[in-house]
Amino acid sequence: MRMYIVNSLYALVLLISSSGLAAEQAPYKNIQVDNDLRQYRLFVPASYTDNTPLPLVLNFHGTSNTPDRQEALSDFEKLAEKERFIVVTPLALFTRTAGGPITWNANKKPGPDDVNFITLLLHQLQQDWAIDNKRIYATGFSGGARMSSRLGCDLADRIAAIAPVAGLRFPTDCQPYRSVPIMTFHGEKDGINHFILREDSPVYWTMGVEDALAGWIKHNQCNAPVQTALSSSLTEFAYQGCSHHADIVFYRSTEAGHTWPGSPMAEQMLRFGLGKTEESLAATDLIWQFFKAHPLP
Repeated sequence: MRMYIVNSLYALVLLISSSGLAAEQAPYKNIQVDNDLRQYRLFVPASYTDNTPLPLVLNFHGTSNTPDRQEALSDFEKLAEKERFIVVTPLALFTRTAGGPITWNANKKPGPDDVNFITLLLHQLQQDWAIDNKRIYATGFSGGARMSSRLGCDLADRIAAIAPVAGLRFPTDCQPYRSVPIMTFHGEKDGINHFILREDSPVYWTMGVEDALAGWIKHNQCNAPVQTALSSSLTEFAYQGCSHHADIVFYRSTEAGHTWPGSPMAEQMLRFGLGKTEESLAATDLIWQFFKAHPLP
């Protein structure tokens, strides 16, 4: 099973690279973090002016992937041009084993300190651009979902809300500064980040999705959810009455695999063995609407 996980991640790299849907190249920028030169893809809408601070969305790619591939998967920049917000898609550097695939150091193992990377990056971005400091958000896919979860734990004073896709976490050392609004998505047939923890789950995957969700629900002091069946396979769980209006919205699919709902890559992901996509659910649009409704208090 571990080999299947590696092969599936490699397949995702290949399919996005060769699909013809690769995102138009946005400029990459560099920032020095300790001894490492870190990179990020930057998208600023054409309507930007220094006079109007804009929201910022941090969009984290999955394991073995790149900012370009994350943009192709999520299609955030097209929405950002229309809705007028900045998108920054950082590049990971951490590897769990020598020569292994790059990913995010969401579990704080020895190696690059990715929380520090994002802290310094936010400082740099706020110097370079007019950014609305109450509207900085984090989302991501798979390993990037784990990283956006980590930022909800460690940078809750700066990150207004998070939206992990196929990788929500609530680490045992998670001590958020405040209640954090969350929108998250997961498929029960995810063959990489298993919905229910199994003996053959990846070493980084230390709890099932419902356990991670329960950690955030308890922290945010939410009421029981309002359940809405959106289709025969898809249910929305809306946790309301949370402290400081830090709502939690969870989309659970009985059929989806390791995918991004509504992604233009849906057919390719299915063909490469990553499972079905809830194509009728536009995750990127939903995430942005959720973010807009949840600035920092």
